[in-house]
Parts: sequence; structure tokens; C-alpha cells
Amino acid sequence: GQHLDCARHFFAVPTILRLLDLMALMKLNRFHWHFADDEAFRLEVDCAPDLWRQTAFRGEGCAVPGVFGGGIRAGGSYSKADVAAILARATELHIEVIPEIEVPAHSFAMIKAVPGLRDPVDNGAEVSVQGYADNVVNPALPAVWALLEPLSLEVARMFPIGMLHLGCDELPPGAWDGSAAIRALKDEFGLADRDDVQGWMMARLAGFLAANAIRPAAWEEAAKGANGGIGHNALLYSWTGQGPGIEAARRGYDVVMCPAQNTYFDMAHSADPHDWGATWAAFIALEQTVAWQPIPPGAEDVADRILGVEGCFWSEFTTADW
Repeated sequence: GQHLDCARHFFAVPTILRLLDLMALMKLNRFHWHFADDEAFRLEVDCAPDLWRQTAFRGEGCAVPGVFGGGIRAGGSYSKADVAAILARATELHIEVIPEIEVPAHSFAMIKAVPGLRDPVDNGAEVSVQGYADNVVNPALPAVWALLEPLSLEVARMFPIGMLHLGCDELPPGAWDGSAAIRALKDEFGLADRDDVQGWMMARLAGFLAANAIRPAAWEEAAKGANGGIGHNALLYSWTGQGPGIEAARRGYDVVMCPAQNTYFDMAHSADPHDWGATWAAFIALEQTVAWQPIPPGAEDVADRILGVEGCFWSEFTTADW
């Protein structure tokens, strides 16, 4: 498969169609569409119109500041007609499209657009790895479920694959520490820490999807929590390395391997200071991507749980107006 981050940088529909053509050339058959993150929620939905109307653009005078691109107003959203055009091309090329929303973290834009997603008395000081304060929705609040249940159902039903990726990566240290509502939730359900709270939340949302014949998917962190994590036959994506994917597979999860050290195409190819890209995971030469083994030695026992591999492209550093 191939992932594309359209939240940090808005890619026009013709660009996505061209990507699908290139995927078909390389015999890739899953397009992972990442249109929601801290910076935007770009899919037009009926159940929460303020969500995409208030976050599609960022910059001067917008709800979301001009991060990753300066203060100039920029962005866009994808209409139902856009989704239909993308699905039509994908179907023609035998590619299935997996949509993704992002919870509980990476939800800064969602929190800006929809009231009631954070505990108003939460005096915690969690900050995301990208520098966002207050980017985590609070699963102890009714408003969160009033949004997420209809939103997840509407988004999932727009795509025939019958799957929805729920996000669930990079929960900041200290998340929910200042929330009285979360303390009450912990007491009620016997939850010890933030991983337990996240696991409880993801299992509840995944259960809702499963009851509506939709398979949940999520990043590797969704396996955390004393309850065993998200469960419900979720498909997990192993991104910090192959180890978490192997561990999840041994616990009974199906896994997609997309380790940043091998398949994150926003990483620089070399240490040359003029080479474009990030460096936090690795320098990734093409040969390094081609040569890696999705099932490392010693993990043959879970080979049948590794369903595939995926390249990821995160667009924080994208500047071209495509």
C-alpha cells in the first residue's frame, strides 16, 4: 500500500489520481488516505459540517494557525464528488481506499472546531511531539462520543472497503493528567494510566464500528492498555519499527509493516545537507527500502499475520503547490 498525508499539505485531486496511477504501475493495491490530523480535517461530512469548514484552511485569521507553511492562508477540503472521482479511478486500477481519522491525539483541529472535546478543568500540561498543546480529545466526555460515533460511521460508509483507520499514534506524556472526568473514568473501569484510558477508548470505538460491519484499523499504539488494546479484529500498522508489529502479531493482531526506518518516504535519502527531507527516523536510500525484509529472521511464526507493507509520505516539509 501507499499512504499520503493530505492534512499537513493539501494535495489536489489530480495529484491523488496520478498517485493512484503510479501505485498501479508498482502493483500497490491499498491507498491509505490520511486527510485528518492536528492541522486539518479535510473531508466534507454531513454530521459535522463545522469540522471541515473551520479547519480546511489555516493561516492568518483561521482557527488553525499557519503551521507548516507560514501565515499565508492555504488548504482545501475534499467534497463527496472528489471522493467519488478518487474511488472511481481506484476501482478501475484495482486499488482499495482506506480512510483515516485521528483520535485520541493529533486532534488539535478537531478540538478547535467542535466544542466540548476537552475537560474544561483539565490543568494538565501535555504537549505533543510536534509542539501542540491540548491536542487530545477526552473520552470521558459525552461530546466526544456524540461526534466520533456518527463521524466514524459516515466516513467509513463513504468507502466500499469496509474499514476505517482510527489513528491512535503519539499520545503525549501526561495526557489527561489534569482531568477530573478522566479520574472518574479510571475509577469506574479500573484504568491505571493513559495507555489504559486510550486502550479503553479505542476498544469502545472499534466495537462500535465492528457492530456496524466495519473493520477497525489503527497505528501500533492501539495495542496498548491493560484491556489488551483495541481488539475487535483490528488491523495494526507498525511504524516505529518492526518490533511492535511482531509483538502485536504474536498477540493475535493482523499487521501492516510500515517502519519509518525503511518506508517513510519523507525521510532524506542521504546526509547531504542539500537533500530534501526529515531525518528523525533514518536516512533512507532507495536500496534500503527495496532490500528490507517485512518478516525479519526469528519472526517466521507470525508470517501469516503480516498482511502487507506500506510506504508512508508525511507532508510537513512539502512546499510545492500541487
